[in-house]
Parts: sequence; structure tokens; C-alpha cells
Amino acid sequence: MLKRADLHLHTRFSHWKHLKLIKPRDSYSDPLAAFERARAVGMDFVAITDHDTIEGALDLLSRRPELEPSVIIGEEVETWFPGTGQWVHVNVFGVDEPIHDDLTRVRRSIFELSSYLRSTGLFHVLNHPFQSYRLQSPPMRYIEDLLELFDHFEVDNCTLPQRHNKAVAEMLDYATALYVRKIGVGGSDAHTLGPIGLCHTEAPVEADGGKQAWLEAVARGEGRAVGRTIGPLGLAANVYRIIAQYYLSLRDPETRRHMRAENYLAAAALAPACAAGLPAFLSLGSNLKLEAVSLLVRQSLRKSRRRESLDFLQDPEA
Repeated sequence: MLKRADLHLHTRFSHWKHLKLIKPRDSYSDPLAAFERARAVGMDFVAITDHDTIEGALDLLSRRPELEPSVIIGEEVETWFPGTGQWVHVNVFGVDEPIHDDLTRVRRSIFELSSYLRSTGLFHVLNHPFQSYRLQSPPMRYIEDLLELFDHFEVDNCTLPQRHNKAVAEMLDYATALYVRKIGVGGSDAHTLGPIGLCHTEAPVEADGGKQAWLEAVARGEGRAVGRTIGPLGLAANVYRIIAQYYLSLRDPETRRHMRAENYLAAAALAPACAAGLPAFLSLGSNLKLEAVSLLVRQSLRKSRRRESLDFLQDPEA
């Protein structure tokens, strides 16, 4: 039977790496609320993939240990290309605390991280491959590097432009044309509860098959990505939901325990800019940049495919 999981979602344990002075989070979703939302929209398994931590999944299981059969402990690891400094995000599944410590140790280099993941056999996926790409290296060189390093790619992400998702799909088609099969999966990348499950992965498994059997089926390429994007307006709306949740969180005693006067002042100073629409403007600008990058990537892939087809016609025995 088909079983489903959203392989990319965040909780309040995901911290934002920018504007540290105001101490923001990238999500304010409670892990249990995220789990319940995922189950309500038809997910059989729930993968919690917070930024560089497994605390969200561990918090959920500490409160509700009976949910363990349905919870996939994941981590979205930020790593870098040493030569260019470009960051990318890799979802790793089946993580425990010793593995998390290992990931923290090797994540400074994408090559070290990839080598570690391959050696351990941990199922892992390269998320939104072109989100951080700004021509740090030529497009086809970057694509070849990714195809060399990874076998599984997030091909459906509901928070990104559809053109980006199509660029990833065309990259996988390019790989298949070279007789190297790569596998696409889906995840919402939800930072609020609403988008959870809009993009997900479904794969066949025995009726009594558990999360490990399901992950193995996905890793073998027996599943498929399913879903739709929320579009730029939906993304901007989610940004404002997170901003509202941030300011509401300042009333929470636990949050206030970590705040100092300078943090409150910075938060107050940013409030007028938020009300004036700066976050929406920045979100739209980022979306347009990604649209342009995705268009360039797709053009490069098509030129390369045409060039290879021409070379084959000229020398079919090559």
C-alpha cells in the first residue's frame, strides 16, 4: 500500500541565522502541533528536520513516546563548498545524538559530509539545490558536482517557485540521459503549520511496513514526489505569520528569560519596517532572484543536452 511522509518540515527548534540581535526563530510551530497537522492531512510518517538540530523530534518523543513508530528523526544540515563558500542544505534521516555530533563535526565541508553519509549508509537528500546558487561556479560545473555528490534530490518544495522545482526535475532527467539514475523526493519545507503536507513523498510498502522499510523504498526510487507550491503571495503570508508569532512570543516567560534590553530595543526598531512591508519586499526580491537563477540553470541544461545529442549523432560509437 502507498504510505506518505512530508520529508521536510520545521518546528520552533529551528533558529534563524540572521538578525541574531533580536533572537528570532525560523519557525514557531510546536513539534506536537506539527505532527498532528501532518497526520491530519494524510501523512503516515512525520519527518521533523530542524536546522542543524534534532531537538524538535526529541522534544516530541520525550512528551509522546508512543508516537515513535510514526516519527522520523531528521536534521537539515547546512554545509558549504570550501572553494566558493556557497551553502547548501542536506536532509539526513534516522539521526540520533551520536550521529548528530558526527554531522556537526563534518558539516563545514560538503565533501566531508557527503563522504561521511555515504560511508554510514544514512538516507539523505539534497534540499532546494539552487536556492543559494548565485553563479559561484559555472552552472554545468555546479550541476556536475551535485550529481557526483548526491543520489537523492528534493524535486518538490512548496515554498519555492515552480520554475525552481522544474529545474531540479530537469537536472535529474539530464542525469538519467547520462545513464546515472538520480531520485527525486518531495517535502513542504513548512515553517508554519498551514503548508505541511502540501509537498510530500509517497512510496509503496507492506501494510504493516514501518518507517524504516518506507525510507528504504524511497531510497531505492520506488516512491514519487507529490504536491504543489504556495506561490510568492503564499510565501509572503507565511513570512508575516512567523513575524507575528515572533512578536507574540515575546510575552512568553521562557522567551523573555533569554532576552536583554538591547534585544527588545532591536525588535522594537524593526517593527515599523515590518509594518511598512519590508519583509514582503525582501521575500519578493528573493523569489525573483531564484526565478532568474532557475531559468539560467534550465537553459544551461538544455544547451548541454543538445550539445551531447549533436556529439552522439556525429560519432555514435563514442
